[in-house]
Amino acid sequence: MNDFNSPDTVYDVPDRLKFLVLVLLVLIGVFLECIVHYTYHITVVYTQFYYLIVVVAGLWYGRTVIAIALFFGGLQVAISWLLEPGTIPYDAILRALMLVIVAVVIWKIVEKMTSYQDRVLVQNRELKDVNLQLDTSRKAFITANKKLNLLSGITRHDIRNQLTALLAYIELSKVSVENPELKITVDKEEIVANNILRQIEFTRTYEDIGVKAPQWQNVAQLMALISPVTGPAGIDLVISTGDLEIYADPLLEKVFENLVDNSLRHGEHVRQITVTHEEHSPGLVLIYHDDGVGVTDAEKEKIFEKGFGKNTGLGLFISREILSITALSIRECGTYGNGVRFEIGVPEGCYRFSGKSVFPVN
Repeated sequence: MNDFNSPDTVYDVPDRLKFLVLVLLVLIGVFLECIVHYTYHITVVYTQFYYLIVVVAGLWYGRTVIAIALFFGGLQVAISWLLEPGTIPYDAILRALMLVIVAVVIWKIVEKMTSYQDRVLVQNRELKDVNLQLDTSRKAFITANKKLNLLSGITRHDIRNQLTALLAYIELSKVSVENPELKITVDKEEIVANNILRQIEFTRTYEDIGVKAPQWQNVAQLMALISPVTGPAGIDLVISTGDLEIYADPLLEKVFENLVDNSLRHGEHVRQITVTHEEHSPGLVLIYHDDGVGVTDAEKEKIFEKGFGKNTGLGLFISREILSITALSIRECGTYGNGVRFEIGVPEGCYRFSGKSVFPVN
């Protein structure tokens, strides 16, 4: 830290320029000492210039500043002694001592700053290496995921083709079989085959969860996409979320589809579906409500379990999985007999009001 070829530097200044500037400052200091002090016998004011030299030398050359401070301090003491031989120049000695003390303090400060700077540089290099490894791992993960999706897609396609053929044979069997007991067996076979087909469709949806980055999605616009389903069923769809947007997995639309499908399948006499929102610190609650039969207290949590229900038992299970990608939650807290009330908890930072006008769906 004390040689000119490998200086401790805080500011990125070319070495040659630093050397020339420091030499110029030293020459000016020597000139002031020889002319101002020795010639005109002035011992104050000009000595403040030495502190500038000390600061610059300390910033650029570390502990070399001590040698420069000793040089100027000694020079001042020597000239003071020459001007008054036989006397001890206490003032000059005190000024020289202060100059050296300032030089030591600056050196220590710069040394500490340089140590912190080196530590930050090392940490930055380590972080860069970690980021590079993470990026490599991410690319490898994406590649592996694509291959797995491709393989599962091909496998699912082949199984669906086989199931389609099986269902065709079952349909032919239903026509040709006359034995009532055998017909019951064939009907059960058809139910099992259709359940397998729905399970295969579930794997296609489930493997897409979390594949794409979350994005801001307008709730009213997503619900508007479902209105063609509720209209023919005679259900009024009332959306009063305005310009509310939620940061969620792109499959958020699937969540609303599953909720509507749940109302159509199990609501029995649903005539209206309402979607509203309420802000509660520290977040927001998105409320889906219908006027069907609702859910019993014993089943409020079970309906989110995989396999629970009369059909595949996957709709609400997969909905909770989709929402959990961005820390959203869902629960059923309606009163049995008054319809379902699904509350989707949206944490702070995962919702916003875009300010864009969105016409309500009704």
